[in-house]
Amino acid sequence: ENSVSQYVFQLSSRPMLLVRDDLFVKKINRIMVALNNSAAAKASLHLAVRLMEGIKGGKLILAHVNPDLKGHADTPRTAAEKDPILAEAATVAKQRGVEYQCVLTTGKPAEEICRIAADTNADLLVLGSPDRRPSIARSLPDLDRLLGTSLSDYVRVYAECPVLFVRQSET
Repeated sequence: ENSVSQYVFQLSSRPMLLVRDDLFVKKINRIMVALNNSAAAKASLHLAVRLMEGIKGGKLILAHVNPDLKGHADTPRTAAEKDPILAEAATVAKQRGVEYQCVLTTGKPAEEICRIAADTNADLLVLGSPDRRPSIARSLPDLDRLLGTSLSDYVRVYAECPVLFVRQSET
């Protein structure tokens, strides 16, 4: 089903914080950012790092779900940091003096993002959401997302922590 929050996010060019009614909001100490090679993921990384800089003793969880990996278990931290996407994100965190943890896994991205957020006890999940629509259609909602077939819609419904969606144009 459609939701007001999903509709508003589809028409917005600004980040949007979504907190479900049934969630207990706790002090933010652990921010997870879901990464891939998109401009939206990079924008979400930079926003998450800026937020984390103000949290003493906090930790940034850098997560990449790679469906092409062999096997189905999480890889050790050393292997995760060799992943090109996580290595680039770790460099950004190191440069800004932010404590971080890398998580590399395989599977269905939407489900894995929610699982990693729960397993790492994330207090906030930051997720980039690219706007792939042509500029002429930007004032219209994305029907796939409104019908609940997108990654962001799945995370919006099933994440066990507040989600900060970051909109970024792919151009």
